Amino acid sequence: MKLSFELWPNNPYGELGVTGVPLNSWGNKPIEWQVDRVAEYGYAGVDFFFDMFLDYSDEEYDRMQNELGGYVASKGLEIASVGAHHLTLTNRKWARKAQMVNMKRAIDFSARIGAKTLVAYIAGYYWPQTYLLMSRKEARQIMIDTVREAAEYAGERGLTFSIEPHQETYINLPEPTIDVIEAVGLDNVRVTIDFGGMELGIKPHMSIEEGFKAFAPYLNHIHAKDITGVIGNWNMVWFGGGMVNFRRYADALRAIGYDGYVAVEWEGWFKGGPGGVGDMDAPGLGDMDRAAVEIREFLAPIFED
Repeated sequence: MKLSFELWPNNPYGELGVTGVPLNSWGNKPIEWQVDRVAEYGYAGVDFFFDMFLDYSDEEYDRMQNELGGYVASKGLEIASVGAHHLTLTNRKWARKAQMVNMKRAIDFSARIGAKTLVAYIAGYYWPQTYLLMSRKEARQIMIDTVREAAEYAGERGLTFSIEPHQETYINLPEPTIDVIEAVGLDNVRVTIDFGGMELGIKPHMSIEEGFKAFAPYLNHIHAKDITGVIGNWNMVWFGGGMVNFRRYADALRAIGYDGYVAVEWEGWFKGGPGGVGDMDAPGLGDMDRAAVEIREFLAPIFED
């Protein structure tokens, strides 16, 4: 396995409402400068949060599309993923249509820069509680239609579309996730596992070994983080300070033959779930130079082959 490091903008989750880290020390730096730091600190890949490109002028956005892939490669890195979290499970057709416009823009961008996959977290159902607005049958069909449209578009551009099972979402466990994938019926639909989603959402139902085994045919990316709490009341914590047994996770991934990227998804520490409103009781750790160095020191002996 190889380690990559995710770059994210300031105020990355402004539209989700219940989570969010406002600042990081790289958030206002040029993208190339950030890529240089990732390479300097010994990572094999870099991940981009797509929203970081949306504030650019049209001219700068086009330059990034044309030049970023080559620049990353010149530093000896791969673009492990682009995260685009614009889709939600909503019964508002007009909202889904607008969200898909942004998703397709992210897919176009990801294909142009040579990303290995596009990762989509699709919020809603258990939190926010959109189950109040639709039956589970209706939610399932909306999820299938949404994933199919995005995945078809990605496939036409030679890109995989990786959905992220997570606590509080409709695809919170292997069974509904795989049901959606099989119903979509496209070969380019994949799964990204977040250690937080595995620890809080899946582990109470089955062992992590069973969870990874169920996802094995589709798994193409990993988000690494540490976490405490329970569904509906959780908190991201500094690596090694939470509930994630990283060696057990690494062993479980090796047991299914996973040899892809493990992305460091460090977003500072924040409260999630219904009570989460960002950094309320501490400033968080937005020092990305410290985070990039110390997290790799922690994870490399466990995950790097």
